[in-house]
Amino acid sequence: MFKNKILGVIALSSLGAAALAHNGATGVVMERMMGMSAMRDVMKGLAPMMQGQIPYDEQAVRDAAAVLQSHASGNLTGLFPEEPIPATSYAKPEIWSDWARFEALSEDLRIYAEGLDISAVNGLEAPALIAPPALPAASMSGMADMDAATMPAKSPVTTFTTEELMGLVARSDLTAATPDAPTAKGQFTGIDFEVTAANVVFEKISQTCASCHSLYRKGN
Repeated sequence: MFKNKILGVIALSSLGAAALAHNGATGVVMERMMGMSAMRDVMKGLAPMMQGQIPYDEQAVRDAAAVLQSHASGNLTGLFPEEPIPATSYAKPEIWSDWARFEALSEDLRIYAEGLDISAVNGLEAPALIAPPALPAASMSGMADMDAATMPAKSPVTTFTTEELMGLVARSDLTAATPDAPTAKGQFTGIDFEVTAANVVFEKISQTCASCHSLYRKGN
């Protein structure tokens, strides 16, 4: 079903391009608007799944991750040549005065999109880690009183609108929305995607989009 939606987006791209051209957007401005629209549609499609509102579909997550990857890193920054900004563009001039940060965020999007593909198999819960070797009896003293009350509680699923996920409007949970500092290009994020729940990686993508939009998009 989700793959059909992706194919539908591609099939309608010519109509979208015509609409943007009608509104005055042409050339590279139209290309990047189309790319942003594609990512918005993918995030909109994934959000209900990641929030547990519809059944989880591993292949749909992988398909979405592929779309996000195709619009990240150099494929994204290549659509922002330094030039006068036309009235039809949402881009701020800060993109070029703060190019290193913009480039880092674009690379983060690629890393997290690749991570989403890896973590897709995990669903909304990280797989159980391999149990460590048993400790000697002497090392177990003081642990007998540990009960369920001392164990960490499972975090509730938080719901967000697509606009909040993409950073187009402010999110109500300011703590969760605070993005990580962008990594240096190619730098490992410190997340082991193979044992991370897909919705956790999805949230990282959301934070990256929100950070980029808040810094470099007009109208925030």
